[in-house]
Amino acid sequence: MIRYLIKNNFKLMLRNKWIIAIMILGPILVIATLSSAFSDLMKSYEGVDDFSVGYRVEEGSVFSKGMEAIEEAGKEAGITFLKYQEGEPKEVIESNGLAGFVEFKQNDYTVYESADFEVEGITLEYFLNRVVKMFEDSALQVMIPVEKETIELPVQTLDFLPAIDAVDYYGIIYIVYFSWCGIVCAANVLTSEKKYGINRKFQVTAISDVRMYLAKLIPVILVVTVGMMLSTIITVLLFGIHWGNILIASLLLFLTIIASSALGLMIYYLFQDVAITVIVLFTVVWFMAFFGGSFETYMYSSHSEVIKSLSPIYHINRALVENACMGHSKFTGSCVLYMLAITFGCSVIAIAVQKIRRRGRA
Repeated sequence: MIRYLIKNNFKLMLRNKWIIAIMILGPILVIATLSSAFSDLMKSYEGVDDFSVGYRVEEGSVFSKGMEAIEEAGKEAGITFLKYQEGEPKEVIESNGLAGFVEFKQNDYTVYESADFEVEGITLEYFLNRVVKMFEDSALQVMIPVEKETIELPVQTLDFLPAIDAVDYYGIIYIVYFSWCGIVCAANVLTSEKKYGINRKFQVTAISDVRMYLAKLIPVILVVTVGMMLSTIITVLLFGIHWGNILIASLLLFLTIIASSALGLMIYYLFQDVAITVIVLFTVVWFMAFFGGSFETYMYSSHSEVIKSLSPIYHINRALVENACMGHSKFTGSCVLYMLAITFGCSVIAIAVQKIRRRGRA
């Protein structure tokens, strides 16, 4: 019975050719538009020449014993740190032709930027943000008490994130974005089911709520997977997008499609209305994408790390982009856990709601 339902639902979804076409062509058009519009910005970030910045370290600063490592990492990133213990930062910048100046205080730092070196200033901010993050990842919190004497910051942990081409960046994240909107492919199935009271008819059969749920979830996953696979292949052929390790990228994207399909079905089970489901899902996805780097590249994003970390799209975007440009990402694990948690949680809620409604009609 479940095989028949899956096959029938799959056929119903494929009948809605317009939605399938939009799901395939949508990412291609958006990727082509945004990668072209923001190519100069990403090129500026990628192709910035080596530059020099001044710095000053307050006595007793938590950064003082890590400065040698920071300077070494700066050289690898094309940033030369020059020490100026005296003078106003702005005057030092102007008189020495520096791109910026950093004051390392007791527990934090202040960055002064030159208006003539805008791109270099952004790069410096990003570099320092990475440095501070490395402190945190090494359990060497920036806000630690000054009396702690030992600060060990291995140079090799201060990897500077390689720049990524605009085409690669948008070519990856908009495949992810459209994957989260895949529930629209099930519009035919959900509408027909409600219109003809199919759920009520199956109440007299022995088919379980879990199987009824899977009969919808599996076809959605299959249709969205095929659609995103076609979009990915076309964009790779047209724009030469690099995905890095294909096996890892495919696994992460497939887990994302499963999680997004489960989320969409859960919303439908809660509201029992296709229009409301689409509105609610697209709103949720928009906010996740807003903090996840879909509209503003997460490299330049000024949002709080705590807020960004709450967005599943942030984790999948970072995992895929960093795996593509660096060959590895510390967000791969958190991405997998996030997707599995969403899939399990949404499925449990959807099945529970279905059981409650079924009993109410009994």
